[in-house]
Amino acid sequence: MSDVKVGFEKAVKTAKLGLPEDEQDRLYQQLGALLNWLEPLLAVDTTGVEPILLGHNSVNVLREDFAHKGVMAELQEAAPEFDQGFYMVPPIIE
Repeated sequence: MSDVKVGFEKAVKTAKLGLPEDEQDRLYQQLGALLNWLEPLLAVDTTGVEPILLGHNSVNVLREDFAHKGVMAELQEAAPEFDQGFYMVPPIIE
């Protein structure tokens, strides 16, 4: 058995994926196909090529963040429901 296959099986076991044997084999084949597809891309010499951080020429404008004391009445008006100094939010999981 190859070192790659052994490493894959260790990773599956460590991640506790609980995959049946046939699913592990299929995943191993799919990952192998992905690596084969990536191999020519990873072989390209990118020495001296500046990494692209954004796909456009915009600049991220950041403002300084600072805390300030709000007026409780204004804070309560901004919230749909406010109770005893807490924002009340509807549950998202029942």
